[in-house]
Amino acid sequence: MKLNIDTSGWPPWAAAIEPFVEQWGFVLLSAVAIWFAAALVRRLVLLMGKTMNPKDREFEGSNWDFAASISRVFALIILSPIPLGLAGYDWEALVEKRGPGAVGAVAILVIAVVIANGVARSLRRFGRKAHQRAGADDTLFAFAASLFKYLIFAVAIVFALTQLGFPTASLAALLGAAGLAIGLALQDTLKAVAAGIMLAIFRPFRIGDWVNISGIEGEIVDITPFLTQLKQIDHKIVTVTNDKVWGDPLINYTRLTRRRLDLYFDISYDDSMDRGLELLREVATNHPRILSKDEIWVGVHALASSSVQLRLRAYVTTPEFVDVRADIIKRVKESFDAHGITIPFPHQVNVPYRGKVDTGETGAMPPDPHD
Repeated sequence: MKLNIDTSGWPPWAAAIEPFVEQWGFVLLSAVAIWFAAALVRRLVLLMGKTMNPKDREFEGSNWDFAASISRVFALIILSPIPLGLAGYDWEALVEKRGPGAVGAVAILVIAVVIANGVARSLRRFGRKAHQRAGADDTLFAFAASLFKYLIFAVAIVFALTQLGFPTASLAALLGAAGLAIGLALQDTLKAVAAGIMLAIFRPFRIGDWVNISGIEGEIVDITPFLTQLKQIDHKIVTVTNDKVWGDPLINYTRLTRRRLDLYFDISYDDSMDRGLELLREVATNHPRILSKDEIWVGVHALASSSVQLRLRAYVTTPEFVDVRADIIKRVKESFDAHGITIPFPHQVNVPYRGKVDTGETGAMPPDPHD
C-alpha cells in the first residue's frame, strides 16, 4: 500500500524519509487495528460465555474465560501477516520457516493451560472430598494445586521457547540470568512464596478457619504460594500476601474445638452483688449448650464509677460461640429484670446557672429571678 503524495516541493531530507514514514505508519496502524480486533474477539467470546454460564457458577477461571484468552491469541496469530507484509517481509517464507514451531509453541501452551487447570481443579476437588469424608486438611491440597499449576506453566514456557528455535544451552543460560534479575527485582514476591511454603508446612490455619490477620477478620477460603484470601462476614474477599500472614500476629478463633465466653454485666450499687452473681451462674448452668458446668466462673470484676461490674466465664463449642453469647446476654437481661436487678445507664442532669451575666450593652446586670 502506497499513497501518491507529491513531494516535489518538500525539503530533500523530508522527501527522503517520506517513504519510510509512510510504510512504518501503515505498519503501526495495522498493528493497533489487529490488537483492537483481537480484543473485540475476546469481548465477544466473554459476552457469549457470560450469557451461557450458569448464574450460580463462578465465571472467572471457567472454560469460557480460558476460551476468550485463547481466541485473542489465535486472532493475533492469524492477523499477524498483515503488518509483516506491510513492513516488507516475505511473510510466506517466514511462515514456512517459523510457522510449524510457532504452532507447536501455541499448542504446548494451550495444552499446558488445560492440564494445569485440570490438575488444580482435581486436587482441590479431592481435598474437599477428603475433608468432608475423613476430616482431612484440605489446605495442603489447595496450596499444592496452585504450586503444580505454576510449575506446569513454567515447564511449558521453556518447551514453547525451544519450539521457536531457542537453543537449549542458551535458553538455560538466559533463564538463569533472568531468574537472578527477577529474584533481585521481586524480593518481596519471593518472600511471599517462601512464607507460603512455611504456611503450608506448619499450617497455623486451615481452609474454613476464622482468623484475624493484622486486624482483618475473616474465613480462610484459599491459599496459594503467593496469597491468602479471606472472606469477611459481609462476603467481602480480602487478599493478603503470604509474607504479611507469616510475619504478623495471627489469631485463629476456630483452631480449638471450644471457646470461652467472657462476658461483663453492670449492676447498680444499690443491688445485691451476691444475688447478681447467683443469677449469672444460674443462667449459665441452665443453658443447654454451655459445656463443662463445673468450669463456669462468676465474680466481681470491678467497681466502676456508676456500677458494679460482674464477670461470667463459660465454655461453648467453637461453631456455636456467637449464637450462645447472644442467647446468654438475652437471658441475663431477662433474669435481672425478673428479679429486680438494675442495669444502670448514663443519666444527664441539667443544672440551672445561678450567676449574673453581662448583657454587653449598658454594662448593667439583669435581675436575678431568685433574689
